[in-house]
Amino acid sequence: MLGRLALLPLVAGVLVTRRVATEDPLRPACITVEDPFDDLRDAKIYALVYYGRRSYVDILNAYLERNLRSNGGVLDGVIFAMVKYTIEDMNYLIMLQRRNPKSYIIPWHMEGGAWDVIWRLADEPGAYYIKIDDDVVYIADGAIAEMIREKRRGRFLFVSANVVNHGILSAVHQEMSAIPHLAKPPLPEGRTMQEQKLGPWQFKGDLMTDPRFRIEHTFYSDCVWRRWDCAALVHEALLWRLEQNSSCLFDFGIFDFHAHGYETMSDGLGRSIDWNDNFFAFQHEDFNDIDWVGVATDDERQMSTLHPKQRGEHAGR
Repeated sequence: MLGRLALLPLVAGVLVTRRVATEDPLRPACITVEDPFDDLRDAKIYALVYYGRRSYVDILNAYLERNLRSNGGVLDGVIFAMVKYTIEDMNYLIMLQRRNPKSYIIPWHMEGGAWDVIWRLADEPGAYYIKIDDDVVYIADGAIAEMIREKRRGRFLFVSANVVNHGILSAVHQEMSAIPHLAKPPLPEGRTMQEQKLGPWQFKGDLMTDPRFRIEHTFYSDCVWRRWDCAALVHEALLWRLEQNSSCLFDFGIFDFHAHGYETMSDGLGRSIDWNDNFFAFQHEDFNDIDWVGVATDDERQMSTLHPKQRGEHAGR
């Protein structure tokens, strides 16, 4: 039987997608290359996950485990910051921790309080942290490594992931024509509107020309915040591009959230946010002079807007 055995090629790293330009800007070549992450072996990297909704984390966990160093990724550990949870949520988290005893960290010492308690968990000098909301349901291979690489270049105080269905980046994705014209599937006779959401949207063309789906370039775009069909569109766009092997069209390079200054957008009620901090990289030292009272009151506003403004630094992606 030995004569029938075959050796599979040894993969030196994780297969990641890279964008290569072609003669058609809307049809780049999305190639896969091996990335062994050798340049990040000396970096301590932790995920800091807002935890409380196990139905979402049940999906997210597959990507967290995939990104652990023990599985070929770059994460040394995952810290679960408990926010709102039930006994069932906690039992599920304990099960995950038992499966990953050297990597999954439940901060039992964490005391109750305001939002600042969570951020104080990032307490290791020199370490890098990736804050991840628990409702993140897809992480591309190599994405976390690229965030840390950009953070190490020292250009940005905070480095966001390239988030789909993001308050600012959704407009950028549409402006770069990464979101094609997709239409809701027709409603079959006898089906309800709720059931219509379950079918894949249908491709109509390279450019979204339906005026009902114009995503304004503002944090408070109606199409992002108030309409389910806009959120469905951007998610369907990613799924469609993954199926077509064209997801690298979402990779637009660098984007500076503060290129036009700070506090440039308002909800009309006195709150200004420059970008959503759903998923971003930072270091312990970035908080040396942060306003912890401000963090306790409104951590997203403090991280995305006020702290970069205080430091005279920018956040980017």
